[in-house]
Amino acid sequence: KSNGLIQVDPSELHFSGFKLEKDYVKSVKLINISSRVLNIHIIPTQTKHFRTNYAKKCRLIPGLAYTVKVKFCPHEWTRVSDCIRVHCEDDENLLIPVHAYPATAHVHIPTRVDLPAAPLGQRYVHIIPLSCRSPADLEFEVHLIEPHEAFSIHPLTGVIPANGQSKITITFRPCRYETCQVTVRLLVSQFNTKSYLCTVTGSLIIILFSLSELIGLIFAFTFVLFQIMCALPISFTTVKF
Repeated sequence: KSNGLIQVDPSELHFSGFKLEKDYVKSVKLINISSRVLNIHIIPTQTKHFRTNYAKKCRLIPGLAYTVKVKFCPHEWTRVSDCIRVHCEDDENLLIPVHAYPATAHVHIPTRVDLPAAPLGQRYVHIIPLSCRSPADLEFEVHLIEPHEAFSIHPLTGVIPANGQSKITITFRPCRYETCQVTVRLLVSQFNTKSYLCTVTGSLIIILFSLSELIGLIFAFTFVLFQIMCALPISFTTVKF
């Protein structure tokens, strides 16, 4: 990251996988890449979670750098963010993000779910468990990339408890003779993490009868029809020739 005068290395700081009550220190360099002497102003982190220290000189000679150290001592399992601001002479100011979070948690979710065929208009419910090994709660969001009217999914937002499990409920109700598909994207509230994709497929089952079942249905229908005909009043008309 650079504004033409100052180059920042690295461009942001991450404290990942920390332990409670333990001190962590990371450094960032502000390098003068211009051809002139600079006078810059550094605004340190503002929250109680971080402490920023640096030895500022009167002016920064070309090719030299300030080393800014950030100390982090966590007292609870939480995710925190802050930043370091660098104000330069007559040029764009720089912002250096600082993030701290527990160990990166991998959420376990299948990449594909094939639902059993369901009869027309009937409902089938499938549960997708969401689990992760993280000492902190994880918020999640569900987005439908390819929605389909035969599927309904809830909840669309929720929380996976620390070292626990949550779930997503998928309801499939086929409404026409076709194979249905929906793609689900799962996002979790964690830095430097990818989204998770799951494709759900369902189809309609066509109910076919065997020959014996078909004969039984015809016999039952004929019997009912015969009973109805017997219950109807019958009148006879005499025809004279």
